[in-house]
Formats: sequence, C-alpha cells, structure tokens
Amino acid sequence: MEQKRKNAVGAYLDLGLQFAIAVAIGVGLGYFADGKFGTFPLFLVLGLLLGATSGFLTIYRTVFPKKKSKKEK
Repeated sequence: MEQKRKNAVGAYLDLGLQFAIAVAIGVGLGYFADGKFGTFPLFLVLGLLLGATSGFLTIYRTVFPKKKSKKEK
C-alpha cells in the first residue's frame, strides 16, 4: 500500500521545478531579445507570460492526463 502511494506521488514531485525552469527560460530569452533589439520591458514580459503559460500547461497535462479513446486501446 505504501509503495503504491509513493509511486503515485513520484510523478508530481518535479512539477515545481519544471514550472520554474519554464519561467526562467522564457524570462532569459526575453531579456536576451530585449538587449538585442533595445526594447527593454517588452520581450521580458512576453517571455515571462510565455514561460508561465508553458509551465501551467505542463502541470495541467501531468495532473489531468489525456484519456485514451476506445480506438487507441
């Protein structure tokens, strides 16, 4: 019983880290693009939003996996 619960929890342990990495990559790319084009807050904010959206999608897809249809089984 205890082993089964540990396996069920294991899939969710790294979700926070995945979210943080997605946001950091988005912000980093936005900051780089702002430095390249001279539009300081524009791409930084867009990168933050894109990274956060990507992180939330990762969490959502992990917590609520796609159900297989009868044809796929």
